[in-house]
Amino acid sequence: MATPDPPPAGVPGPDVPRIPAPPVFHDRRSSFRRGEDGRVHEERALLARALDILAGPGDAGEQLAGILAMVAVVVGARRAALVVDRPIRRVTVAIAANEPEEVGHALAAWLDAHAPRSAARRAADLAAPISVVHTRREVKDARAGSDAADATYFLVPVSGTDGVHLGVELPHGADTAAVTARLPASAYRHVLVALALASARAADERERAGLRAREAERTRFVSMVAHELRTPLTGLGGYLDLLLEGRVTDPGVEREFLERGRRITEGMAELVGDLLEMSRIEAGSLGLKIAPFSLAEACAHVLDGLEPIASGAGIRLVRALPPRLRPATGDRRRVEQIITNLVANAIKYTPRGGLVELEAQAGAAAAFVVVRDDGPGITIEDRARIFEPFVRLAGHERITGTGLGLPIARDLARAMRGDLGAASVPGIGSSFVFALPGAADVDGDAVAAALAAVLEAEEIALEEHGVLVALRVAARPAARGRDRDATQIWRPDPDSAGDGPAS
Repeated sequence: MATPDPPPAGVPGPDVPRIPAPPVFHDRRSSFRRGEDGRVHEERALLARALDILAGPGDAGEQLAGILAMVAVVVGARRAALVVDRPIRRVTVAIAANEPEEVGHALAAWLDAHAPRSAARRAADLAAPISVVHTRREVKDARAGSDAADATYFLVPVSGTDGVHLGVELPHGADTAAVTARLPASAYRHVLVALALASARAADERERAGLRAREAERTRFVSMVAHELRTPLTGLGGYLDLLLEGRVTDPGVEREFLERGRRITEGMAELVGDLLEMSRIEAGSLGLKIAPFSLAEACAHVLDGLEPIASGAGIRLVRALPPRLRPATGDRRRVEQIITNLVANAIKYTPRGGLVELEAQAGAAAAFVVVRDDGPGITIEDRARIFEPFVRLAGHERITGTGLGLPIARDLARAMRGDLGAASVPGIGSSFVFALPGAADVDGDAVAAALAAVLEAEEIALEEHGVLVALRVAARPAARGRDRDATQIWRPDPDSAGDGPAS
């Protein structure tokens, strides 16, 4: 009997029961492993890029900037910042190469305030120093993202980072959940390790650079001190040799040599005193007695003591001390020391017949002492140098002094949370402005801003006076010599038109 042909493939025979096809099989373990492999690959690639940056060229600051920039790109942020607690708390923020440093300060300050730490540590810590590092990339608009209202700050959450935390600045309204999705915790820990290494290396490099700079400054300082002491000692030794060898027979000449020797020893004693003062300031062992005091009384006391010196030099001292001046805050003895230095300097550099004026002012944030003279003035290039130790400007060699008075005065002012600055116009005169905190407690930034405003006003007043002097000299071509009426200084008065010197 013949066997029937089998049915075509896929078509059941008449006697085969129809069984439904099974559902599609999903191997969950296989799918999970493939996803895990993808995440592991991304993490390894991120870590490899971070390690490539660490092993690449450039200093530690450039490497830290590169890793922070990489993290910002991965999570879609404008910029990233890092806070590290040990060995000292510090914040580092990376910005584009063509961005101003100010755009990163807001993120860095926010991260410093919001990074996790204990309540005791938070109460004890001051604001952490901020380091700004520039990446190699550039942005089209360097000012973009500088407005805090247009930004969202986000602290990337992860546990077990041991005092190292990352913060990012996102565009306003960005989804912060996407940050953790793009940078999972396991990858984040790897990146933080690389960031911590780069941050530690950058801190070490900064410390070494600072130590090298201080060592070079110490060497230069010792050399200058040796020079300042050797020159007068050589002169003193010469006078003593002449006297001891009996080569001076005239009693009048002998007395003159002895007086010169005494002046030399007085100058060296002054120099040694200034050096000791500077060492105490640098060591922080000054022992200031900070308290509210009457600034007007301190100024009057200084002027009373310097009046005979000014009179002997043919200089007229003018005081502008309001009767109801609000008190300032500082060490009164040190404040009088600074004012004495400023007024004495003004007297030394003002020509005979000139005028030196001292004015006291009190603003909302700070109190000011302004010392004005109509001396030779100071160029813009020399204005910062006058606060460096032993600096003597060209043409001032005949003026006696150690070259330490102004540096000590500025350091003392800053030790009292104040500051000292100068405004000047060559050929017209100078104004030295000494700022101190007022009676209310204010921060250093407020005092600095108030000082900058006063210095700007003084500069404008000096420039306007220079124009008036030029016009008056041109109107009187027959005048000979220096016209004291034309060059006499005056106080800048916002209520006046500024059309002439004060009487």
